[in-house]
Amino acid sequence: MDRLPEQPIDKLEAVKTKASGPDAVGEIFADVSKDRLSAARKTLAYLKEHEQPESLINAARTLIFLKGNDAHDYKFSSAVLEDYYHVSPEWRNRFLASSMFQLRGSAAPDNKLVGRARAALKA
Repeated sequence: MDRLPEQPIDKLEAVKTKASGPDAVGEIFADVSKDRLSAARKTLAYLKEHEQPESLINAARTLIFLKGNDAHDYKFSSAVLEDYYHVSPEWRNRFLASSMFQLRGSAAPDNKLVGRARAALKA
């Protein structure tokens, strides 16, 4: 993993996605693969606009199942995505936005198990 930028969580600025609706979530996770700071900023803006974070959380979970390749991926995402609801309201969006530095992006390769499962379904 690349070195994380020095970005205090309380100074993170929101940046709107170019896309809207479900495509906004896709744009965020595409950015996770290439520019995590941009993904974090877009996540913060997305969460400010959408009171319900479920679309973002569900996409993160799906990508972990498809792209995750070690125990840390699964443990970290499980903790972050569950703890979101336990973090105080004034910090929870920043908490989830900052998690983009460790989650999996949509451009990451699928893990070997997914490849084997897909091959088995074709057989």
